[in-house]
Amino acid sequence: MEVFTELTPECDITAQMYAAGYEKKEIAGLKKRAVSTINNQLQTAFLILGVRNGRELALKLAERLSGIRLTFDFSPVARSAVACCLLLILILDSHFEMRRQRIRTRSNVNVELVARSRTRVRGRDIPLVA
Repeated sequence: MEVFTELTPECDITAQMYAAGYEKKEIAGLKKRAVSTINNQLQTAFLILGVRNGRELALKLAERLSGIRLTFDFSPVARSAVACCLLLILILDSHFEMRRQRIRTRSNVNVELVARSRTRVRGRDIPLVA
């Protein structure tokens, strides 16, 4: 299925395979071409499609297949809201991690106290080795 109509059919297939995650060597092996030929086809595709790398090519392929334009250009208000939410999550996570650490510490102290009291009850006053 031809997706990038502005490219030659051979270049279109190469660009689709690369955008789908195939390595250049894999594409060359499957198409029975030299890796340099695949590099040239991809450079041509990048130039014609106006993309800089494989990620942008994959995004363009997804846009063409779905018919939906995907943008990651958010307004400053949206960026601030996302940053605040992420900061809040980070703060809560560190708070709960500190609480878990305190509980672990208390639990370890309680285990040590119980172990010491059991050794004294049996008449053995053996210090615990940490």
